[in-house]
Amino acid sequence: MYGEWARGLVVVHLDGIPHGRWGIGGRAVGDAAPAITFGIREAALARPDGDEIAARLVAGLTDAVVSVLGEQARGGTSVELAATPAGRTGVGGTISA
Repeated sequence: MYGEWARGLVVVHLDGIPHGRWGIGGRAVGDAAPAITFGIREAALARPDGDEIAARLVAGLTDAVVSVLGEQARGGTSVELAATPAGRTGVGGTISA
C-alpha cells in the first residue's frame, strides 16, 4: 500500500476494553468498539503527501477491523495515529533515528 519505505516507521496496538467499560454518544454499551493506536514516526506524516497517508491509514485500518468483526463495527471503530518525533523511540535498548 505505501511501499517498503513505511515498514520501519509503524507500530500497531490493538487495545482491548473490558465488557461494560465502553460508551458511545454518552451512553454505556455492552460491547467495546475497537480502538486502534497506530504508532508511526513523524517523518512519515511530514511528507508532502502526509495528509493523504493519514487518511488512507485511518480508512485502511478501519476496513481491516470490519473485515474481521463485521460491518457493525465500522461506526464505533476509532483510529489514533500517534506520530513520534525522531529520537523519541527505541528498539532493543537503542534509540531509533
